[in-house]
Amino acid sequence: MPTIDEILSRIDDVLKENRRIEYLYIGFTVALFLCGIACFIMALVTEKFAWSTPSVVTTTLLYKPLQEIKELRRKNIALATAPILIMQLPRNKAAEEIQKLLQALYGDIQ
Repeated sequence: MPTIDEILSRIDDVLKENRRIEYLYIGFTVALFLCGIACFIMALVTEKFAWSTPSVVTTTLLYKPLQEIKELRRKNIALATAPILIMQLPRNKAAEEIQKLLQALYGDIQ
């Protein structure tokens, strides 16, 4: 059975990985936003409004990375707070709460 320090270390590793992925999503989101702005400015400068079409596409593509960032932050909060809360419960209740946490974070895992 892993010790509390090992469990907390694993959670810290997951949080670090989630933070790295979050920065990656933020970078891609910024790149998409800048491409959209560049296309919009190009449409205004050249007066060829077909250049505004990529701006609409890149703006639409921003939805998915922003949703992923929101989901990662939700999981980070759950992973950061759960160990402290679960450690205060009796063993049988703690096992139930861990199952509920996994269910909430990752859905129906068989």
